[in-house]
Amino acid sequence: MPGAVRPTVTWVFGATLDGRVAAPDGTSRWISSEPARVDAHRLRAAHDAVLVGSGAARLDDPHLAVRHGIPGPSPLRVVLDARAAIVTPASRVADAVAPTLIVVGPAAPDPGLPEHVAVARVALDGAGRFDLGALLTELGRRGVGTVLVEGGPTLAAAFLAARLVDEVVGYLRAAVLGAGRSVLDLGGVTTIGDLRPFRLVSADIVGDDVRVRMAARPEFSDVPVAG
Repeated sequence: MPGAVRPTVTWVFGATLDGRVAAPDGTSRWISSEPARVDAHRLRAAHDAVLVGSGAARLDDPHLAVRHGIPGPSPLRVVLDARAAIVTPASRVADAVAPTLIVVGPAAPDPGLPEHVAVARVALDGAGRFDLGALLTELGRRGVGTVLVEGGPTLAAAFLAARLVDEVVGYLRAAVLGAGRSVLDLGGVTTIGDLRPFRLVSADIVGDDVRVRMAARPEFSDVPVAG
């Protein structure tokens, strides 16, 4: 809704220098170095919520809690599951280690999850995708001020296309893969004029990675945001 305050959104990813987040067979475990993975968990711990889409939930069954001995509580784990078909009681996010919110569509069946797992219903667009503005409004209503998007290329592209990314943190490994899944699946790009520049905030060496922080330029982000 125009003028509404929403949580701030940070998109985080780990990739090789040639922009790959997974090999052709889907493996991705060693894309980022160990120090970078620990640093990414510190970043996770600094946010109110961590968000993934159904694709990441299906492929990786992520736990999304803070590990590596980093102090403090884990953020709210948010999984988008429009048809309530991906997350089950056996999913790792369904445990009681950290709070979890499963987001389903208005017409989805009851996902049948344990009582400690919250469920929210959020509107879908005509293509069956979540209205991300409505999603952020729902998260804000639940007290979330900062969201870390850890989803794959499709979810990241959706947030970028909706101008809902405020900050990007990328861990770029000093390695190349040459094939595999790209860091971003943003359609409709045909010319260099489609370039979306960010403002470079910092670049630091973390293990065998370079951690790059970037802030969205006003023309590529809506306003205002919380915090």
